[in-house]
Amino acid sequence: MATATQEPIWTIPNILSLGRLVSTGFILWAIDTARWDTALAIFILAAISDWCDGYIARRFNQATVLGRQLDPLVDKITVIAVLIHLAALAGSGVKPWMVSIVLTRELLIQALRSHLESASVGFGAKMAGKLKMAVQCFAIIAILWVFRSGGPDQNRSITMLRDVLIWASLALTIYSGGAYLARAKSIFENIGKGASA
Repeated sequence: MATATQEPIWTIPNILSLGRLVSTGFILWAIDTARWDTALAIFILAAISDWCDGYIARRFNQATVLGRQLDPLVDKITVIAVLIHLAALAGSGVKPWMVSIVLTRELLIQALRSHLESASVGFGAKMAGKLKMAVQCFAIIAILWVFRSGGPDQNRSITMLRDVLIWASLALTIYSGGAYLARAKSIFENIGKGASA
């Protein structure tokens, strides 16, 4: 029997997040079959839905504990899965070691978020993390656009922009990861002080 403290699961933001998870499969299929227009269109729609679910959660008071974990988790799955598939393609500008850094950062922060949320301590995304996600999305869009244009040799200006965005997203991945770790350290220290008081 439901209690007053239980949160709804099927909120609009959570449905959008799950829809984004499903769309990831179609993006990967489009990349693997070189359907660049399709991959680009679905990825852009997924990125827009990511912004929409956060806005709806705040605007209509539909933020939930599940949503705070589901939204960033789906973002990570989408970005990392797409980057893995792109790293396997010659001329993408994405190297396996770059994906390894992104994957390590995301798993570590997600583990911290899950642990703190289970202890009823909010650990939602902050500006550095949101900026990192935005630049990652723009980098992926640029990579897909380069392939859509015929490859890196066909559109030098977009290829240069792609490379700048890839390296900027990597720098933000490392920086925001450090910021989250510092924040988690502060939270754990405060919890420790409270427990010993």
